Amino acid sequence: MRFTNQFIATITLCVLAAVLMVLVGAGISFYQMGTAYQQRQVDAVVRLVDEGWRAGAEQQESIDRWLPALLNVNDIIDFSVLDGQRTLYRYQSDNRLSASELSLEYRRNLAAHPELSVQLVLRPPFYEIDHSLAAVSGLTAAILLVFVGLLFSLRWFRRQLRGAELLDLRGQLILDGKLGLLQHNPQEEWPHHASQALDKLIRDLKDAGKERSRFDTFIRANVFVDKKIRIGNRVFFDNRLDAALNDPASHSGALLLVELQDLEYINYNLGYERGDELLSSASVYLGHLIRRYPGALQARYTGNTFALLFPNLVESEALEAARQVMKLLQRLHWPDDIREPALFIGGVCFRFGEPLTQVEEEAELALRSAALQGGDGYFMYYKGVTEENSGKGTVRWRTLLGRQLEQDLIRLDRQGIYTGEHQEPVIDELLARIRDEQGRELSAGHFIPMAEKCGLLQELDRTILLRCLTLLQESDRRCTLAVNISAASLLNRGFHRWLIFELIQLPKPQLGELVIELSEAQVSRHFQALIKPLRALKALGCRLAVDHAGQDVVSTQYIKDYELDYLKLHPSLVRDIDHKPVNQMAVRSLVGNCAGGRTRVIAVGVETAAEWECLNQLGVYAGQGYYFARPERFELL
Repeated sequence: MRFTNQFIATITLCVLAAVLMVLVGAGISFYQMGTAYQQRQVDAVVRLVDEGWRAGAEQQESIDRWLPALLNVNDIIDFSVLDGQRTLYRYQSDNRLSASELSLEYRRNLAAHPELSVQLVLRPPFYEIDHSLAAVSGLTAAILLVFVGLLFSLRWFRRQLRGAELLDLRGQLILDGKLGLLQHNPQEEWPHHASQALDKLIRDLKDAGKERSRFDTFIRANVFVDKKIRIGNRVFFDNRLDAALNDPASHSGALLLVELQDLEYINYNLGYERGDELLSSASVYLGHLIRRYPGALQARYTGNTFALLFPNLVESEALEAARQVMKLLQRLHWPDDIREPALFIGGVCFRFGEPLTQVEEEAELALRSAALQGGDGYFMYYKGVTEENSGKGTVRWRTLLGRQLEQDLIRLDRQGIYTGEHQEPVIDELLARIRDEQGRELSAGHFIPMAEKCGLLQELDRTILLRCLTLLQESDRRCTLAVNISAASLLNRGFHRWLIFELIQLPKPQLGELVIELSEAQVSRHFQALIKPLRALKALGCRLAVDHAGQDVVSTQYIKDYELDYLKLHPSLVRDIDHKPVNQMAVRSLVGNCAGGRTRVIAVGVETAAEWECLNQLGVYAGQGYYFARPERFELL
């Protein structure tokens, strides 16, 4: 019951109890007054009889003349003068009592004649009073006036206490974690000081959350970001390259090392400020280039060397990327002393499962070869990673994906997320798979970037979501399913309206078993635009998750603003975390940023018991990876 209803109910009960007590008290007092009046009448009659009683026949005749009139005036029904058990005189009124009527009997001794006693029978006081509504009209009017006043008072109280009720409503929303559903103006709340204090605490809490997010970003920035040019450092690059080499979804990739050899000359002769300026400009140019390649990144490999990582690239495409890098860097505003800048690029392509040290050594060898041979300044360490070997052919992608969508050949595997070893999965993540012309299985990380290039991303996401919703409805056992969709599709108005229409047809308990995942890179890029569609999904009952967390050093304010249910760590942070204190610090920072809320941290890419033990000690909720289970085809039970 709400506070206002409780208060009004209490006031109403108190008023009704007071009215009832007044009526009962008045009735008792009224009856007592009537009884006392009747007793005085009886005493007066007895006193007159005592004074007028004389023995003898003449005196008897005298009493017969005046006593009946006195008894009749006082409504005495039966009057007897007794001498012991003998009746000396008796009077009975013509208006006698019936068998069902009540009566009162009084017995008095005569003071002047102690041997005599008097017995009187009367009706109860107010027995013949008129009980009609007109007779009690005054009392009825008073009661009605009390009730009318009570109704107006309760209405006034309700208006006055509306502010307290709104304050209580905001408190309930805060306790339920649904403050975003607040619709009234906090200025309408009462007491005003309590409302203002609550506003101040909420502002302080938001500022503390933002400060915690900034502190988390600061920690990871000092660990993974180069302080001068604000891009990834060597530790960051090694983590990402190691994750790419151990990602089964990536068939191949390319690594380019770009060396600005003249930077040492500039720092020595023209000053470090001029060298840092040139280094920052080169970083900006390279940043514009890698945006053309989905999932690509740059980092500072050494003092004057950049590292560029391109996933799903083959040797011919890596060579073309090296040519573009060379052209861009030659356009830099070099000092006049340097007419032909010394730029050298060494590249190597890698496959899944190759050692990290081997790939980096091959890239460094290619960089030294580029510096030795001179000429155009770039050299590729050829290992035979071609389009035929990798299954990558940009010309065939539209035809391949179009056929897969048209014939509904996209398959879904599932991989469980576990809170511990030998336990049932809490979530099953659905992983999309297709087969190319040669029958090789391709993962989503391999074909989704190409689907975006071909303009088939929305249709692909629509197909995967329909399959997921079908599995969610037809599964015999209760299972939570997670599916990854693109932020670009979610931001499309037509796709978003279609998705909402499909979801509202499902019962809310089923929607509570659906987890929508987005990547952290897309969330940070479209932070404000995603707030409305994600809140709509949240209002329907779906859960939200962000994967690849920690992949880049970005603000984690989205954790609070989106009210995330799960935060999934990037495999680069999880890989060999038991031997990497820097990664442990980053994971501890992300876990701490989720503390105090509903967001739970999930580690992706757990492969050893040592990794899971370390992650568990850091406060990670659950894990996903080959240590728990490998992906398997989703089959309904």
